[in-house]
Amino acid sequence: MYKLIVIFILTGSFLTSQAQDKYLTRTGTVEFFSSTPIEDIRANNGQVSSILKTNTKEIFFNVLMRSFRFEKALMEEHFNEKYVESEVYPAAKFKGTILDEIDFSKDGTYEDVTVEGTMIFHGVEKEISVLATIVVDAAAETIHCTSDFLLKPEDYTIEIPSVVRDKISDDIQVSTQFVYTKSE
Repeated sequence: MYKLIVIFILTGSFLTSQAQDKYLTRTGTVEFFSSTPIEDIRANNGQVSSILKTNTKEIFFNVLMRSFRFEKALMEEHFNEKYVESEVYPAAKFKGTILDEIDFSKDGTYEDVTVEGTMIFHGVEKEISVLATIVVDAAAETIHCTSDFLLKPEDYTIEIPSVVRDKISDDIQVSTQFVYTKSE
């Protein structure tokens, strides 16, 4: 009986410590911006799901393409139908690992943190490396993570018709913001 109680307590402690290592958000934001002399294009998506596992330093996020909002409805339509083909490729996903040492148990701000992983976008898997800023608020049990990086449409087999080629930048600026809360 004593052994059974000890096993139960140890199992419960293990499961509790595993749950404490997971932070998540369903309201992360991803914004992209393309600037050319002819036109600026900006879109944002505030419905991004993401998980941060502090024990393994893994980050995952999922971005639904149809959730991006543009200034002009026609841009949004073209984005979904002609460029990212949302019907065929409904989401972009990222699975990465934080390479730098971070103490998630105490308050701190960590700048120029390297995150490496795989971006899956438009049916293409590509290894990328980005720099992020991570702010740990241990008392509030939140972690803020922001990053800015460039993606090239051609790297993800997104074809830009010659008619609008001058209106879309070769490098798309992507900005992410996640406020993770501890998962129970």
